[in-house]
Amino acid sequence: MTSHLIKLLDRFRAGRSGKRFIWPVAICVIILLNLIAWFAVAWVYQLSPFAAQNSALLLRAGAVNRELLAAGEWWRIITSQFLHVHFPHLIFNMLSLLLLGGMLERDLGSWRLVVLYLLSGTVGQLIGAAAAPALVSSGASQATMGLAGGVAISLFRHRLSTARSIILVAVVAVQSGLDLVAAGYIKAGHPGGFLAGAVIGYVLYRHTTSAAKL
Repeated sequence: MTSHLIKLLDRFRAGRSGKRFIWPVAICVIILLNLIAWFAVAWVYQLSPFAAQNSALLLRAGAVNRELLAAGEWWRIITSQFLHVHFPHLIFNMLSLLLLGGMLERDLGSWRLVVLYLLSGTVGQLIGAAAAPALVSSGASQATMGLAGGVAISLFRHRLSTARSIILVAVVAVQSGLDLVAAGYIKAGHPGGFLAGAVIGYVLYRHTTSAAKL
């Protein structure tokens, strides 16, 4: 009886492709780093674990704006991708990363997923800083939208997946809605991250396909 249940679970995890399920280790580490950053900032600055972390505080912790980039503090491009202002937005981003990143990591592998995450997030942050110099930029949203761009490429390169399409549309729609509610406009870094993720994802998928043929 137990062996039959294990076989059924393996088939469910494998899906239609027949490939054995592989845990998305890299995206889980990225999510863990985001969560650690949130609670570390709350602890260092003596905030409630679920209280909002305002922009001035996050600048001290590693967020980014155009002025600081111009001053040569380029390291903030990376650190800012792991800091968030609001806890619900953090949770939304982490769920989005798990869904989108899990699919991409199984397609591309762990290190390519990390490249896609960091590069698309970096491009998104740079575009956001260029478009709104006074804006304090933080959060995984740019990188999340980058992963969404990568998933969009996966839908073009492979057979259309209803599940992937629904997840992709839902993440982009919710993120756009959050922008409109919070800021009254869609922040430039988010479509910038999406386009960067699509371009980088296209290159990575081509490389992965070419490597598989060797």
